[in-house]
Amino acid sequence: MRATTRYDQRMLRLMNDPRHRRVHATRARRRGLVAAHVALTAAALATLAPLTGRLTDPGPRWAALAALLLLTAAWCVVTGMLNLATRGLMELRARVLDERQHAERGRAFVLAHRTSLGLHLAALLWVLLAYGGGYAEVSARTLAGTVLVLLVAHWLLPLWAAVLTARDEPDEPDE
Repeated sequence: MRATTRYDQRMLRLMNDPRHRRVHATRARRRGLVAAHVALTAAALATLAPLTGRLTDPGPRWAALAALLLLTAAWCVVTGMLNLATRGLMELRARVLDERQHAERGRAFVLAHRTSLGLHLAALLWVLLAYGGGYAEVSARTLAGTVLVLLVAHWLLPLWAAVLTARDEPDEPDE
């Protein structure tokens, strides 16, 4: 087994910093963070449409790019808060996690992959119902957008599952 590096130790300290606890102390706050992250992710994906479309005027494209940059900055901050809420469960390397954290990480991945399977099946059903009658062909843009949304969801679901299943920490006694 490899020894922990300075990076591992620094990340472990950062993820366990007690100054950030109140942001994610309760289940309601963690749910709010996940909802904000889902909304920011959906908004960022939605702003990609004007960037890939056939626009003759560059104005909407520049506005979409500026919006995407702002959304990405906010998304990164909320992602950091989600990682803090799990004490780095999905961010830290496996060698610095204890047995309980390994088990929690495994449960989060199992829940995320089951949810991802459900999303994939729902998307497949949607495509079959919307375009399977033979009357209309699915466009490459619609198919690419659907695949992109599924890939992003598959990528982020483990983090969301870990945050949503995290337990409240016991209150610290006031001194």
